[in-house]
Amino acid sequence: MARAGRPRQFDRDEAVKKAMDLFWQKGFEGTSLAELRNTLGKLSAASFYAAFGSKGALYKECLELYTHTCGEILSELENDEIPALDAIKNMVEKTIHQQTSSLTPTGCMAVLSGLNCCDDNKDIEQMASSVRNQVRAGLSHCISRGVKRDELRQDIDPEHLVTVLDTFINGISIQSRDGASREQLTAAVNLLFDALRHQCAQ
Repeated sequence: MARAGRPRQFDRDEAVKKAMDLFWQKGFEGTSLAELRNTLGKLSAASFYAAFGSKGALYKECLELYTHTCGEILSELENDEIPALDAIKNMVEKTIHQQTSSLTPTGCMAVLSGLNCCDDNKDIEQMASSVRNQVRAGLSHCISRGVKRDELRQDIDPEHLVTVLDTFINGISIQSRDGASREQLTAAVNLLFDALRHQCAQ
């Protein structure tokens, strides 16, 4: 009898993309090893471990792919040719576009896939948290630039503004997963930034 193993046409990059979408949709703990093996081409246990090492190692690889894929969105915060609030608004609008796309699971993988893990999987929570912290760091740098350029009021607390924006951005994941439309979320962004310009801009 032929021994079950990795399919001859196994495409590792494509397998990682499929695994990313599965983790993104169902979360780390909501995705079983059996489901992963089946989705990746009915891999045997031996083939799965030979290819990826472990479920946790595969999740890390998937999160890195997700972060790379979303890098263009975060780079909007580095655009110093426009005012800081405009750069942040562009980033948030691109975030909405991605998280409501019909081509991928809704929401943000870094927000939805690594929360409330059991004690054995706290490293997964830390991986996801580190990605979210990159967003906070980008927001903080952009806001600091706005303050230094006198685009934003000198008496605002940058960390408070970061918290407001980060809370809104993370909330987009929940809203989009719950079915909020791109139009609804964009309207909310416009309302938020109208208020921020009134309260924070010079």
